[in-house]
Amino acid sequence: METTHAAAGECTWRLIDVAAGVGGGPGEGPLERLLDGPDGWALRGAEQVGRAVAQETFGHADEAFEAAEYETKLRHQEDQLVRLAVAVEGADGDPDAVVGVALVFLPTSANQHLAEVDVMVRPDGRGRGTGAELLAWAEGVARDAGRGTVQSWVGFGEHAEGPQVAPTTGTGTAPADLPGVRFALRRGYVVEQVERRSQLDVPVAPDLLEAFAAEARGKAAGYRTHVWHGHVPEEWVEPFAVLETRMSTDAPMGGLDWREDVWDAGRVRRNEQQIAEMGRDFVITAAEHEASGELAAMTMLTWHREPREFAFQWDTIVLRAHRGHRLGMLVKAVNLQQLAALRPGTRRVHTWNAEENSHMLAINVALGFRPAGGAAAVQKLLPPK
Repeated sequence: METTHAAAGECTWRLIDVAAGVGGGPGEGPLERLLDGPDGWALRGAEQVGRAVAQETFGHADEAFEAAEYETKLRHQEDQLVRLAVAVEGADGDPDAVVGVALVFLPTSANQHLAEVDVMVRPDGRGRGTGAELLAWAEGVARDAGRGTVQSWVGFGEHAEGPQVAPTTGTGTAPADLPGVRFALRRGYVVEQVERRSQLDVPVAPDLLEAFAAEARGKAAGYRTHVWHGHVPEEWVEPFAVLETRMSTDAPMGGLDWREDVWDAGRVRRNEQQIAEMGRDFVITAAEHEASGELAAMTMLTWHREPREFAFQWDTIVLRAHRGHRLGMLVKAVNLQQLAALRPGTRRVHTWNAEENSHMLAINVALGFRPAGGAAAVQKLLPPK
């Protein structure tokens, strides 16, 4: 842990680079556990900041990273380098002293022109320059790594009103007066896309889900579904990696400069390991084209293994050659049936989609998802050093 900055206004605070200089990069394997080490308090403080920001934004903290998730991202840097800084006001060792967080992801398997950053400041710690300093640190990390493009996402709740800003895609809007949006625009970021956050109250009536699945099967002759809980079978891991690769090329990206990110079997297995270490579980429903044996579609739901009332709809993809057969509805309906069986205590499912992804949004709306806020995807081209 390394202190990199101090002092702002009447309050003295420090910017601390968590786990600075440790190994664990591409090909080096995971780091030692951090939560039980000297940096554990900083990770717990980062969780508290994220929970406070999420509560303020969405009215709940379902989507906040937990300390174990920060730890896993820092330990596993085989496919991307990860840096974390916390702003501390008070004594080291106290999670309550953490007032701000900056997280930087530097892809290494592809998109080596790019850095993804997330900056959060506790609501009661704003107005002291903390966010600006955290962002400057994050942009410095990106610049030092040779990354000229920086992307970030600014979340907003479902009742965000007032003036709106449109993305370069022209589809959807984000609240222009949102502090995070103003903060980004003032620092040279451009809104390149707007994502819709949707929420589904569950359980969905079993007869309704079965009706959706049956209707989709009627349009999907020649396809069969597979369900995998917590592990992709060995015979399907390479085809599944192809679907994950297509997520980087086939999903709408708006004006974001995101390029093909190739997955292989090793990355699928590393991802499974990281999900488990984060304390999560998952279920996947995939569709196979029977004549060719090609894996044509998949969708994934994930949740915390410890009792929680929420789950997340993660990736969903249908290969272009197999569209028009209601496969998106089929795999989603079957996967929600699986969620009801595996996690009957779940009461809500969250998901995110680009506003221009009208087909997937239509499936979600039909299943009962409702709009529940969203995010402005912003991008900035850094000036050369």
